[in-house]
Amino acid sequence: MKKTFIAITLMLTAISAGAQTMYDALTYSQNIYNGTARSIGMGNAMTAVGGDLGSVGINPAGSAVFNYSQFTLSPNVTISSMNASWSPYTVNGEDTFTGATRKNLSRFTMPNVGATINFNTGRRSGLVGVTYGFIVNSVNNYTGQMMTGGRNDKTSYQSSMAVDADGFDIDFLNGYLDADGKSIDDWMHPYQNVDDRGQYAPWNVITNAQAGAIANYGDPNDPDYYWRYIAATEGFTQTSDKDEYGNYIYDIFLGGPLNQSYGRKVTGNKTDALLNIGFNFNNKFFLGANLGVTSLTYNYDEYFKEAAVDPADFRIDYEETSTYFTDYRTRYSYSADGTGVYAKIGFIALPAEGLRIGAAVQTPTTLFIDEIWRQSTDVNYQNSAYNGTATSPEGNFSYRLRTPFRANAGIAYTFMGMALLSADYEITDYSAMKFMERDSNWSDSFDAVNGNIASSMGIAHSLRVGAEFKPMPEFAIRAGYNFMTTPEYTGNTTLNDVLHTFSVGVGYYSKGSFFADLAARYMAFSDEDIFPYNDYLTDVVSPRILNKRERLDITATIGWRF
Repeated sequence: MKKTFIAITLMLTAISAGAQTMYDALTYSQNIYNGTARSIGMGNAMTAVGGDLGSVGINPAGSAVFNYSQFTLSPNVTISSMNASWSPYTVNGEDTFTGATRKNLSRFTMPNVGATINFNTGRRSGLVGVTYGFIVNSVNNYTGQMMTGGRNDKTSYQSSMAVDADGFDIDFLNGYLDADGKSIDDWMHPYQNVDDRGQYAPWNVITNAQAGAIANYGDPNDPDYYWRYIAATEGFTQTSDKDEYGNYIYDIFLGGPLNQSYGRKVTGNKTDALLNIGFNFNNKFFLGANLGVTSLTYNYDEYFKEAAVDPADFRIDYEETSTYFTDYRTRYSYSADGTGVYAKIGFIALPAEGLRIGAAVQTPTTLFIDEIWRQSTDVNYQNSAYNGTATSPEGNFSYRLRTPFRANAGIAYTFMGMALLSADYEITDYSAMKFMERDSNWSDSFDAVNGNIASSMGIAHSLRVGAEFKPMPEFAIRAGYNFMTTPEYTGNTTLNDVLHTFSVGVGYYSKGSFFADLAARYMAFSDEDIFPYNDYLTDVVSPRILNKRERLDITATIGWRF
């Protein structure tokens, strides 16, 4: 098998630290609303409904609909379930998925807490009431854990690292030489500086070289000896032929079968703290505005492991001694924290008996984001004297991200005071996302990724419908459904990622001020393709992971009206 580099876009594996992608922008910009148990139970189709603290983040006018004050707490349990299957390579063009593994991850959160204070102006017409509110509402929940793996006798993660390292001087990767070939003593040098070709070395390549998972091979007298690499999982045979540069030509092969595994864990939240004001005009028209402060926490950790089924297949000769490869692990950890401010205005109108219409628009948010990451590699041999480990320093980077403008509209109708039907539509133009320098409006260093966003990302649509039925004044039954798309691509590629959400709920209203609600929400995400490492062979593709994702949220709300 001939090794050659075939460039593809990696879905998850970090090939360089501090490099933002349009997928990062999408992750931090998307909203998947939580709220109170009532709003969740109705599918968050609340634009034209209002009267509930879960609706205020969707339409600020919702706080002014009822002429009373209220306070609510909404604890939540999120259960993420991922079922991942492993295909080490394809056979006759078909993937060979095996080893389906289900992983569940549970988290307790408080997606909604807040209060509104209503003031009656004493007027019979015009402005009859003003409401002030402070609400904290979760607008995205990053929760998920998955793992899978299987046997592979065709390709290796370490082999892909050897291909990615091709062309970098080994002394440069180890921090001993600068781009001019001068000796230095700084192991961080390859990340901070370019080599003689003007290229930065990715940290996963650096840690693999410094741990000894990849190394130079063949005749040291070859002109390219110090710029070519072989993995601990590979062997080679020297032929008698040479290439045009005077290097011997080698047949490189995987030593034997490997047991491989991949795992990933994601946690975090995106939360809006809302300062709200709402106005009630004639109990027929309601106007509201929010000043929103967004806070973002995102934690990501992934690993890849491979181990020899039989170490005897992986003999490595070094000078006058030999050893055998046994196992390997590489790990990438990343976290991001961000804050930003935005404004939102909206209205709800009652043009006819039982009929409500509403709409709201939200300005873009400029998030100030701080990132921290670390890459590490460990490789082990039967002779532990050859074991190696390397860990990058803790990297950090700060920048700004402008999230897109969004708008939503809704309609609702009440039947005989017992049943309520509502529907919302929300539109978001993700092509407006933009990375910028932290302390200026300059974006030159992000020209490539911003160009990808503008040319590839487009409009995303969200449809929400909900229903509430009250067989008696003290009791309510609810149901809802959401359909949300990812951005439409304007190029030749479509992500085809959609989210289906189904919810049910119940509510109790006492004759006093107390009320309580309970809701369950099931979210079915599109299947996710993960490619742990690059294709590097001309005739064999590298592993593919098919990850089936779903999530269950159970939310309770207790509140008091006064």
